[in-house]
Amino acid sequence: MKLKMLPIVVASFIGFSVQAVPIVSPSPIALQAEAQTGVNINTASAQEIASALVGIGVTKAEKLIEMREQLGGFTELEQLLDVKGIGLKTLEKNRDNIRLN
Repeated sequence: MKLKMLPIVVASFIGFSVQAVPIVSPSPIALQAEAQTGVNINTASAQEIASALVGIGVTKAEKLIEMREQLGGFTELEQLLDVKGIGLKTLEKNRDNIRLN
């Protein structure tokens, strides 16, 4: 990460002074990682899925992986509804944290 120094004016009772404050600029790699938040359910392990998704433990995650293997990978989020124990509420809670690729 690169640090940039930007002048910030700080007022005091006696007068004014200028101080340089370091500003952290995210690297391109950090920006790319931020853009790809969530868990890829087509590649993640059961433990990774269980850690990333609300209401899904390791057992449900293992069932999800079994379904993934049967399908050859998920192509739509709604296919998760076919996994026993994953309903519409669970899907909606996690929709923003699930990636298919």
